[in-house]
Amino acid sequence: MDFLNKAFEQVKDLFVSMTPGSRIIAGLLVIAIVTSVAFLFQSNMFQKDVPILSGAPIAPADQKAILAAFASEALDDYEVIGSQIYVPRSRRVDYIAALVKNNAIPPDFHDSMTDAIGQASPFESEAHRADRQKVAREKEMALVLRNMRGIEYASVQYDIEDKGGFPRKKVYTASVVVRPSGSEEIDPKTVKSVQNYVAHSIAGLDAEHVSVTDLNTRKTFSGADNDLASVHDDPYAARKKWFEEHWTETIDNALRFISGSNVTVNVELDPEMNRIEKGIKYDPRPTPLASTAEKSSEVKRTPSNAGQPGLERQGPNQPTSVSSPPMTEQTSESNREETLAVTNQDYTQKQLASLTPKRVTVSVSIPSQYYVDVWNSRNPTPAGQQPKTPDPGELKKIEDETKKTVETTVVTLLPEQAKGDDPYPQVYVWTAPQLPETPTPEPAVADTAMAWVATNWQTMATIGFAVVGLFMLRSMLKSGAGAPDQAEAFKLEDPAAAQAKVEKKEEQPEGSMQGLLKKRFAQGGGPNLKNELADMVREDPDTALGILQTWIGSPN
Repeated sequence: MDFLNKAFEQVKDLFVSMTPGSRIIAGLLVIAIVTSVAFLFQSNMFQKDVPILSGAPIAPADQKAILAAFASEALDDYEVIGSQIYVPRSRRVDYIAALVKNNAIPPDFHDSMTDAIGQASPFESEAHRADRQKVAREKEMALVLRNMRGIEYASVQYDIEDKGGFPRKKVYTASVVVRPSGSEEIDPKTVKSVQNYVAHSIAGLDAEHVSVTDLNTRKTFSGADNDLASVHDDPYAARKKWFEEHWTETIDNALRFISGSNVTVNVELDPEMNRIEKGIKYDPRPTPLASTAEKSSEVKRTPSNAGQPGLERQGPNQPTSVSSPPMTEQTSESNREETLAVTNQDYTQKQLASLTPKRVTVSVSIPSQYYVDVWNSRNPTPAGQQPKTPDPGELKKIEDETKKTVETTVVTLLPEQAKGDDPYPQVYVWTAPQLPETPTPEPAVADTAMAWVATNWQTMATIGFAVVGLFMLRSMLKSGAGAPDQAEAFKLEDPAAAQAKVEKKEEQPEGSMQGLLKKRFAQGGGPNLKNELADMVREDPDTALGILQTWIGSPN
């Protein structure tokens, strides 16, 4: 405290000794210093409002509930800026308590489903329970979509239709309404992501039955395959882009020795997809598995004379001939063979890759400066001589060699062409002219200075305040030190007092210590005043003490 008291007394004495002008300057200096400090730290020390949720974005649908909670608690000292709500730093706790009391805190994932399950009752019907879970699922999906980048608002509704019949069939459909951030149209990739998310969130729902409506452009994107909005997912376009990027990278690596070359590839694909070939081939010579042979012979004997014809001869009690009649024999033979054979069969099934490259064309541009660099490397300029100018004929020769090398290199990387076709029309190599470089104009000094000032004007203003304050302090100190001299200069001297001062001065002997001290300090020179003063104090301490007390107490 003693230090503070002394400092306060010194400041007080300094302020009292100032002239009115010096006091005004000192006050302005204090104001400048305080303003500079406030200007430097205003973003951190004097921040009034802070985001209520520590900077987390708040959807418009959630902002309505939050503002309603503030209104119910009579809290109106807030500001809505974009997706943030700023509240006073000193009352942030009161605003958060209002959100908790009115259940207005923005929901998190799974909160809707958790509440729906927690509200279940054994006395509610099955239909009511299903509807409540359906609404909770719709809220959950809408919350997830609102957290997607580029989507400000989202609403999801789905329905299930029971077709009946046997077997029973259900049809699932869903409708999604979104508002992209700003006023732009929703990106087709975002549409596809929304359709896939909703379709995979509802069992049995196909992405083709999910429609997305853009509130900004009032367009509806369906999930049909023939939808023009799904061109980015077209397999032909995707495969074509992949092949072109693949060959461009491969050819660039092969032509890396040519600085400045540019490669462009175009790929034509076979539009046929999912081609499967099946075939059966039979062997003309069957293979025997089993063989059977059968041989038979038959002999028939008949009498050559059968007797007298007629009824009388055939009647009863006729005489019998003792001798047998001559017989006639007939012999017959038959042969039968059976062979069991199997015919060989070759069954083939071949599935061809879909969307394969049918034709690939390449365009390669080479800067003309490359030929000059090759000529200079082959014809180096000796040290101390002027560089030579290449001959146009030699440059033409180098150009032809380079083009031939590039064509041969690129053709080996492309798919094989049909025999008889010229492969070089696939590769087109051309020379890009070397245009003179237009130097970028240097910005004017005035423009550069203005840009620098626009960027650093705050720092310059702070430095200016500090410099002005230092000059004001310097002027104040000078004016405070010179005030007594000026007062003494304008002071009228009393003749009687002047005469008494002269007589007192004459009374002091020149050899006394007081006279020596005054004379010595008036001269202001000498080798070491400190040592001389110490010697004088040592010789006559009482006189030196009185002189020093007089000097210290004197305002001059």
